[in-house]
Amino acid sequence: MTAIVAPVSATRRTSRWLALAARATFSVLIVGLPFRARIDPLPHPASSVPAVLSDLVIYAIDVLAIAVLGLWLLARLLDRRPVALGPLAVRVPVAVLVVLAWITMPFGVEPVISVAGAIRLSLGVLLAVYVATEVDGLDSIAVPLGLMLALQSVVAIWQALTGGPIGLEAVGELRLDAEVPGTSVVMLGDGTRLLRAYGLSPHPNILGGILACGLLLLLGIRTSTRAAGLAHRGIVLLAAVALLAAVALVATFSRGAWLGALAGLVAGFVVLAGVSDRRALRTWGVSAALAVAVAAAAGVAARDAVAARTGLVPTLAPTEVRSVDERLEQIRLGWRVVLDRPLTGSGASALPIAMRDLEPDFAFAFYAPHLVPLAVAGELGLAGGAAYLATVGAPWLLLLRRRRLGLPIGLELAGASAALAALTVASLFDDYPWVGGPGRTLGWLVIGLWVMAWARAERGGVGTAG
Repeated sequence: MTAIVAPVSATRRTSRWLALAARATFSVLIVGLPFRARIDPLPHPASSVPAVLSDLVIYAIDVLAIAVLGLWLLARLLDRRPVALGPLAVRVPVAVLVVLAWITMPFGVEPVISVAGAIRLSLGVLLAVYVATEVDGLDSIAVPLGLMLALQSVVAIWQALTGGPIGLEAVGELRLDAEVPGTSVVMLGDGTRLLRAYGLSPHPNILGGILACGLLLLLGIRTSTRAAGLAHRGIVLLAAVALLAAVALVATFSRGAWLGALAGLVAGFVVLAGVSDRRALRTWGVSAALAVAVAAAAGVAARDAVAARTGLVPTLAPTEVRSVDERLEQIRLGWRVVLDRPLTGSGASALPIAMRDLEPDFAFAFYAPHLVPLAVAGELGLAGGAAYLATVGAPWLLLLRRRRLGLPIGLELAGASAALAALTVASLFDDYPWVGGPGRTLGWLVIGLWVMAWARAERGGVGTAG
């Protein structure tokens, strides 16, 4: 009997240690989510397509994701516990995206790049499955999420106040100079160039999206932290971090992230409105009002830059005009690719190359359109674009059905839904939820957290108490 029991016990211990290692690595992943650190092991010769889009670029966040998944899959092989794949309405379109990424590869414009793109997409989906399976409520990620937001917010606000880098190049900070072309700035009417806050991320828009989603997730953590028995001081600390993130969000001057954050705040309120959990609705309303008030105060302090960035000035600065023109032209050229390849697309991650092949003399950068559904359609065909829309749209149909049935929702599911709303709105103005390591990881992380929160609510209201 002993000879039989001992190996089983050892297997379970090994599985448990692997799962703990995966969880610790996942916490590091959350803290390092915005970091821009990356390598290019197989660089192509210099071309009109940026290397970050045409080369086999590997981000530090990709390495962390692979480590998390490797440890977790080993643990699952040992204990054979089931994984959470989410509701069918979400699971099916996600599966369609993965299948399309692989089967369209031979028909793409650059199959080698599309192999890397299909691998990245598959890893992103696996990360979402890990999150849905292993994350035990939003409160379980409160510490790494709070650390990440606090670190990036302090750096971003410091950059905004000083107008330049703060000496953290050793950990990935860019050598920012508002006077150097290519640096993201806000240009005032008198020609003054104000630096947009990057934090330790590759771009202010990416930082803005991460801050917006992280802030909304924090609002969904407040109730579950009480249930977990955390001290009142810890709850106050999380609230302080959320308000700090609201100020940093303003400093990024990311219009897509601003709209996403507002959409998320409204979505959280709408999700909670009309259900019986009045305490959750009241808590969300107070928290959202505080965040908006703090962000508004920061916006008033930077009112000239906000006016320039939002077009509330008599004449737009040349940088703003070019930004709008570039995005419209990229959308036009991306749509040309869709019309040229409606069934197969250009192949995963190969859209910029297809854009270059269609118009070599294009006047702007060969970036994917800042409209993710179009970018996905350009890569994976019209079916891929429809599958992406179904992936981000299905949760709202499920929530609507849940409300009609009068089932509990609570702050946790509201927070995850708000983050999903922010990500979805940002994807209508930026490409990072689909392109690049930090933004792509953010996208699948948010989807995984929504599936997790939905499953906890389905299991009889776990994590839904107000």
